[in-house]
Amino acid sequence: MDKEILVCDCHSSEHIMSVFYAEDTIDDVTYPTVYINTHLTKRPFWQRVSYGMRYIFGRQCRYGAFDEFIINPDDAPKFEKIVEFLRK
Repeated sequence: MDKEILVCDCHSSEHIMSVFYAEDTIDDVTYPTVYINTHLTKRPFWQRVSYGMRYIFGRQCRYGAFDEFIINPDDAPKFEKIVEFLRK
């Protein structure tokens, strides 16, 4: 399994993307597969409970539950390598 580790251009250790890719075989057919893992910021227990309760009752933050990842142009070759793997 090949891997690429990308760090957000803001240089925060909380903004990391791990990309793993390999060929998976299912029923004698090989498929290129890419797994992308992103780091989620851990919140204190009661803050997570509060957020969960608001979610259950349909109340959400107007901005959603998103974070950002700023891609550094120096990481373009890593993405190109992944795209070429998928195009095989």
